[in-house]
Amino acid sequence: MSVANPGINTYAVGPMYNTHAVESAMTRRSLILLALLSTSGPAAIAQQPTESSYDPAQQFSAAELRADFALLRASIEEGHAGLYRYSIKAEMDSVFDATENRIAGPMTEAEYLLLLAPMIAAVNDGHTRWNSSRECADYLEEQSINLPFKLRFLDGVAYLHRNYSDLPDALLGARLISINGVGLDDIVDGLLPLISSDGRIETSKYRALESTTTFGRLYSLLYGITTSFELVYLTPGSQRPETVTVDGLTDSELNERFRARYPELADPGPPIELDYGGDIAIITVRTFGGGAYQNAGIDYPRFLRATFEEFQQKDIRNLIIDVRDNGGGSDVFGKLLFAYLTDEEFEYYRSLEVKGDHFDFLQHTNAADEAIPEERLRANDHGTYDLLGHPNLGVQSPLAPKFNGDVYVLMNGRSFSATGEFTSVAHYHGVARFAGEEGGAGYYGNTSGFVPTLTLTNTGIRVGIPMVRYTMAVSGYEPADRGLIPDIPINPTIEDVLSGRDTELQYLMALINQSR
Repeated sequence: MSVANPGINTYAVGPMYNTHAVESAMTRRSLILLALLSTSGPAAIAQQPTESSYDPAQQFSAAELRADFALLRASIEEGHAGLYRYSIKAEMDSVFDATENRIAGPMTEAEYLLLLAPMIAAVNDGHTRWNSSRECADYLEEQSINLPFKLRFLDGVAYLHRNYSDLPDALLGARLISINGVGLDDIVDGLLPLISSDGRIETSKYRALESTTTFGRLYSLLYGITTSFELVYLTPGSQRPETVTVDGLTDSELNERFRARYPELADPGPPIELDYGGDIAIITVRTFGGGAYQNAGIDYPRFLRATFEEFQQKDIRNLIIDVRDNGGGSDVFGKLLFAYLTDEEFEYYRSLEVKGDHFDFLQHTNAADEAIPEERLRANDHGTYDLLGHPNLGVQSPLAPKFNGDVYVLMNGRSFSATGEFTSVAHYHGVARFAGEEGGAGYYGNTSGFVPTLTLTNTGIRVGIPMVRYTMAVSGYEPADRGLIPDIPINPTIEDVLSGRDTELQYLMALINQSR
């Protein structure tokens, strides 16, 4: 058997939706087994707008829906290596059975998605994403379903953060109370169960809702195609709610207004950057995705080596590593960064596992002709197969020069996948303190690597099924179904956010200076 890419994962904020560069970006996370493995990922999520003849009212028969369900369940059970990471088989069987029993008659694609999404999210794996059919995705791009504001969630409260409407910016900072007569709390309670996350982490789900396109699609899934929004809001310092009605925006309109009004945000900056705040060094790692470094002309290993040599020359005693919003990327990049923070040999991955040596469901995916090389597999004693040959397996060596000062890591709910691997190992070895909010990655590992996209035969709904279970060489952390919870929680206010003030970074720098 041979697999072309058992290590490419596409990560996008929120569900496996047709997300746009306006609010979210995709990064790639490579397993990097052999040079012979290609670097092509799953089928692209985003589709170019086309003239669509899609009919959202089209219904599929109960027989068609049951057939699609049978294919989906069989594929997840056969291929998903982390299906029982957070739940025992009996619990997942109960979820599957209850979902299937609700297929009592014809449904539209949206109705069916609304049925499937909570089941998929119940796997509690952030790499297991669902997507509408391609035809539906094209159709939605043409609809004015996007709220003309970016939301920011702080302590579960939604605020108007960026303005894409024709209304004055004076509304920014207002607390959003309801949309079209439904309270925001009720809306959020309905949307959160539709979003996949590692374990029972909620910070990543709230960050997903801050993507305007993700929010628009989830809202329309839950409440129907909506192109006009009556907003009830409370401006800062006011006790009297106000109401305004705004028209929604298409994806292209949203992109256009975003770039026109927030041009400084259109360029995300280099994938990695070194700065200093006095004698405090700050490494900002925006992604571990190798493609971003190639595009920027940055040699990541060389950048790290030169950076830590500079720290040694300047006798830097305090280092902040900022991995906020870093959705992951190359497994090796995370390990290399950690290797400069220790002077002892270490283990990074305890194991990589797949469920079998042959997978029938792949014939229904975009990876029908791909398989895992037999020489990379070894049957283990608990009924699965170890995936061999990854450079992060086995004993790893530290890199010189080691940083000998105090290390602080800034993270948030978008710190996911390979980024979560780095933070878990750094935490386990006690080389850093952590600040910000709970990370979006499960502490003990994730399921990703090779993520073929399954297309259901009748409805065309797509589901990414991650096939490699990563287990980190860490232990002793509770609760096991959460992300890394910071030693130093930092909660910005909406005033901080609107002013562009980086509260988390400033607070951490002040704390470092005070401690000295």
